[in-house]
Amino acid sequence: MRGRYKGRVLYYDDDENRNIAICYFGHPVNFGGTVGVPIHSLRDPTIDDLLTRREELWKIISRLAIDDIWDIDPVEVHWLWAEKSLIDETIAERHIFGVTGHLEGKAVFLCHSSDDKGRVRMVHDDLMHHGVNCWLDENKIKVGDSIVAKISDGLKSSKTMIVFLSPKAVKSQWTRKEWQAFLARQLSAGGIKILPAILENCEIPEILSDLKYADFRQSYQDGIEQIYNALI
Repeated sequence: MRGRYKGRVLYYDDDENRNIAICYFGHPVNFGGTVGVPIHSLRDPTIDDLLTRREELWKIISRLAIDDIWDIDPVEVHWLWAEKSLIDETIAERHIFGVTGHLEGKAVFLCHSSDDKGRVRMVHDDLMHHGVNCWLDENKIKVGDSIVAKISDGLKSSKTMIVFLSPKAVKSQWTRKEWQAFLARQLSAGGIKILPAILENCEIPEILSDLKYADFRQSYQDGIEQIYNALI
């Protein structure tokens, strides 16, 4: 969340119009109320986001009890508990497809367009949480480094490449060069795989069209689970 409700975890229900989303404070079964949030302020939380917010809520709720603070509006307390309930359930669902460190030792190159950086960072953070060594340009290339040399090193050291596909990515020459170089290595060396991941509707490059892809278009959760299962 950004804006007025920055940092909070809400349950997204539906769109009120093209610009405003209807969100619940907490799980839809025991929510504390609904709010209209600008759609551009929403994103799916990473595991780290959920754990951090859960810790914040626990400290707030505990402080109210320990310091004997009872002049707070009961509705506010209910909203806090409802949000924590949603977070607990979401974390439990995320752990269905793995536990921290389960993919330790995996080396993955994240091939993407800079226009898709926000969503790619989320995948990076969730995979790192599960022990994957992710190669993401902004974390590996420092000022003064040779961009071409660093990318080449990243490609050589990775056994798997996730190609994030979107209209901008398909048109990007850099993105195309990266996955084509990796594909050539796959054909010559073997033991290497490419995992296409569709972020938005786009024309899939013909040479990748035969590969089963992870689909992030409807649900981030679905996409990250599919990536996880492919890396096991």
